[in-house]
Amino acid sequence: MPAFHRNKSTMMRGATYVLRRLAVLVALGLAVAVPAAAQTDPARLQVTATSDHCAGGLPVVDYTVTNQTSTPVSVQTWWVADASVYGFAATHDLSSTPDGAAGSFSLPFSFYATVTVYATAGWPDGKVTTNASWAIPVADCDAPTSPPTTVVEPPTSTPPTTIDDGGGNGNGHGNGNGHGNRNTTTTIENG
Repeated sequence: MPAFHRNKSTMMRGATYVLRRLAVLVALGLAVAVPAAAQTDPARLQVTATSDHCAGGLPVVDYTVTNQTSTPVSVQTWWVADASVYGFAATHDLSSTPDGAAGSFSLPFSFYATVTVYATAGWPDGKVTTNASWAIPVADCDAPTSPPTTVVEPPTSTPPTTIDDGGGNGNGHGNGNGHGNRNTTTTIENG
């Protein structure tokens, strides 16, 4: 196949990929364009989320989704980080109010600033609702950790050791006939 046709084919696959990604982003945008409080009156689901720790160098998001109705429901939870990257978190089967479920997930990279957790459910009356935690700050996993605190203790002083060789009585040189100095004192300083 000529190079022109290979490049044209590659360009078409790239364009198709871009269009698919755009379609997904538009769908997500439509799903979250309305504030959670305005989506259902009263809100059928409550979503809360926090991100205050890391695991393996990646931010961890902990969330809770709570059913606010007397109708059991299956809820899909998903997330959007920095309004550009999204992922599926989990599916939770909730009983009637006040049943809730907790979950957590790690973001794929550590550089995100915010994340929003969404809960979407289809109800027996035919309505589909999506409620959200809205953008929460993400744990900073790139921040340097504090170095360990080391306390430097002052050196301990030991009094000098004094050795009095007893006046030297000729003992020494290994034969008992040494020529010792009877007034010798040796001081050794420690440290």
